[in-house]
Amino acid sequence: MLLCLIVLAVFRIVYAWPVELVEPDDITFKVAMQAFEKGQFQLTQEEYYQYRQQAGELRQYVDIGNGHYVLEKNPFYALFLSRLHALKLERFSNMILASLALFAFYKMMAIFFNRKTAVISSLLLLFNATFLGMFYRIYMDDFASMAIVLMGASLYLIALNKNNAPLMVASGFVLAISVATRYTNLAICLAILIYTIIVLRKNIRALLSNVGWLVLGSVAPVALLLVYHTLVLGGPFKTGYSYTIGYTQFIFQFMLHGQWDEAKRILIKNLLSHPVLLLEGFPSITLLPAGLAYSRDSRARYPLMPFFLLWFLAYFLLYFQYLWLRWDVYLYETRFYLPFVPVIAASAGIFIVHLMEHKSRVYAYALMGLLIAIDLGVFSHYVATQILSWYPIQR
Repeated sequence: MLLCLIVLAVFRIVYAWPVELVEPDDITFKVAMQAFEKGQFQLTQEEYYQYRQQAGELRQYVDIGNGHYVLEKNPFYALFLSRLHALKLERFSNMILASLALFAFYKMMAIFFNRKTAVISSLLLLFNATFLGMFYRIYMDDFASMAIVLMGASLYLIALNKNNAPLMVASGFVLAISVATRYTNLAICLAILIYTIIVLRKNIRALLSNVGWLVLGSVAPVALLLVYHTLVLGGPFKTGYSYTIGYTQFIFQFMLHGQWDEAKRILIKNLLSHPVLLLEGFPSITLLPAGLAYSRDSRARYPLMPFFLLWFLAYFLLYFQYLWLRWDVYLYETRFYLPFVPVIAASAGIFIVHLMEHKSRVYAYALMGLLIAIDLGVFSHYVATQILSWYPIQR
């Protein structure tokens, strides 16, 4: 009950500020929400200029020829917003997703550890600077991407350990929705496949059965996504990005094209810029190794550490080689890494509870308080400079 009250209080405080559209992406999703509500999955030139006159720059709507424009991004979040907008409830989009994600996270941690670990891990997730920053920005798909990945991964772990076929089907459904929210969420699907092979390699029947249930659950969302691609973009495997930046966005893609100098430049830039921003956006990342080590004490039927590690690495290795990252303010980079924040929160919670039970409760609570204080300090600075536009030179 106390955790629910804290969650509601945080939601209310963060939602106290009027919505600010701080990047072109926010503007694009707001327009897409309005267009999708009217069934306008393609915009005519006239409709495009009407929206542009109303909203300003529409950088993420792309010209596909014949005088038509389409959303560059994945369609699910814009569709989700449009359904809420029809009810005048779009302001609550991230509140709905956060409530479901935190419940799934708490349930998973309580099943595999205990309520104390679940509460502390949930609080560390809730107060994370990047979590709060993207929770506030409702016209962005980053928070939805993380929340849906968290729900799908939690369902998967519970289903696997309980050998529950309906839950495994539900997990496949949610994970497919996460891909319809952001294509790069295929990374979590790959992590799940590798983990399933690792833990069930000696039981081929169980391995095939679980993978089969996951695939079965994913059929409907994947089919709808392919239909959208075909009808709106001109082909089942054509995306909005096909018309803009193409597919060369990551270091490995530049390497495949023989562009070694560009790959080297991006790698050096990311090596120099990412570490400090990751520490700002995810202070609890410092406890990741310790938390992973103590995750072996879980009550899970299968070891959790390999899955947590694969979950973290899937997104870290993907975005550490990403070209399109701003690094002037932590949130513009760490929002991409947001899907691995549950692993960081879980690991920190596991370590803090271990400290409570085997070392010192005082040190454990002090560490938890320090992490939350740093997170809130980083987030408040973001609010002051990016939302309220207060800068040191202003008096």
